[in-house]
Amino acid sequence: MCGTANGGSGAPPADRRGVAMQQPASPIAIEGSLAMRLARHWAELARLAWPVMLSRAGLLTLTLVDIVMVGRFGTGALAHMAMGYSVFVPIMVTGIGAMVGIIAIVSQRWGAGDRTGAAEAFGHGLRWALTVGAAASLVIALGEPFLRLIGHDPGLVAGGGLIARWLAPGALLQVLFVACSFYLESTRRVLPGLVYMAAANLANLALNAWLIGGGWGLPALGAEGAAIASVLARVVMTAGILIHVLMLPEMRRARGRHRAAGGWAAGRGLRRIGHAGAAAMFFETMAFAALNQVAAFISPEALAAYSIAHQVEAMVFMVALGLSVATAVRVGNAWGAGLAAEARFAAWSGLAATMLTVAACSGLIVAGAGRLGSLFSEDPGLVARTAPLFVILAVSLIFDGGQAVMGQVNRALGDSWGTTACFFIAFWLVMVPLGLVLGLHTRLEEAGLFLATACGTFAAVILLSWRFARLSRRRGAA
Repeated sequence: MCGTANGGSGAPPADRRGVAMQQPASPIAIEGSLAMRLARHWAELARLAWPVMLSRAGLLTLTLVDIVMVGRFGTGALAHMAMGYSVFVPIMVTGIGAMVGIIAIVSQRWGAGDRTGAAEAFGHGLRWALTVGAAASLVIALGEPFLRLIGHDPGLVAGGGLIARWLAPGALLQVLFVACSFYLESTRRVLPGLVYMAAANLANLALNAWLIGGGWGLPALGAEGAAIASVLARVVMTAGILIHVLMLPEMRRARGRHRAAGGWAAGRGLRRIGHAGAAAMFFETMAFAALNQVAAFISPEALAAYSIAHQVEAMVFMVALGLSVATAVRVGNAWGAGLAAEARFAAWSGLAATMLTVAACSGLIVAGAGRLGSLFSEDPGLVARTAPLFVILAVSLIFDGGQAVMGQVNRALGDSWGTTACFFIAFWLVMVPLGLVLGLHTRLEEAGLFLATACGTFAAVILLSWRFARLSRRRGAA
């Protein structure tokens, strides 16, 4: 349906003289028994995945620390912070989704041994990140009228709009950081992103402690201080990782060629995948936001219980996300080297590893279902209400992890709108309608929302797996 980064062919790419490129320097297991191959794949997967897991978790903690520290400052400030983030997060996440083409193009070229080509692809990706990030920041800065249209209290709208404007530059910085992280991860350098994300979290914590409550000659800034701190923390991590990437050997060799390598038009394939990736991320984010709104219609207690369970879901999903990115890198490297069968094995073994790992986490959730809610609330009634949600959540998480992997590996093959269509069907034609019915028209209430999530993510795994099987067979035979 869509071409790969190398024009849709499954054969190893050629250089500008038409000469087949060298095979990858990094080892890709192609021989041995099934058990030996799985062991090799899973060992490499674990090496690539754990820094990615922690780095993505660090993105969550940047927001979480702001919410917690502002909440201790004052309830009104917390409401403004939450409203500002309700504008910032969906737009930022959509911008991050637009960067997935970097993983596809860079991992394939790196797997083919084309280091300079990978560096040139990053040059196109960097220009794309600047464009997307600037647009995201502009939309966030102008977000107050959208809050007003929804019908929120005017004071809340004004406070939330102000926080959104302070947060807005952070979207550009975050998108640039992710573009650099994706390049490093696609070239199997997974630690730098974690290091710079950790530095940002430490900076954010220190700056929040200063700016929220005031001190050293500054007045207490409350939620505005937290927003300023988060932007400054993102300056730290983005500047650090960008300098790190630009100092890499292949970047120095390719310096001056980024503009000469076809200009804006040469990044069309990367942007095509990015457009579809952004749409898929938007569909998924908005679908879960819709379920959150359904929970609010059920009752305040239902919303509180759903929110607690959803926080646990987000934390465990970081494990799946790390494994999915690592799997996509393995698949892209093998595909770029012309090893279609090995790319298929990397995808299916990555899916198995992710679902088994998440299943183990789900077992822990079920075992602690009766006590897990007490980490978030001291209300006995609310804790009791969350317990059955964790049992259903444990099942939906397994499918959620699976769909994350298969979505990433499809992108690694260069797929764009076919994968996005799978996400749309699963989330908007299965999960959201089912959530409306089960949540509002049955006694299941918020438990019905997690049943709908399980059904939607299961549909996504099936559709995306079918899509991958078709893509890999069709292009592997080309």
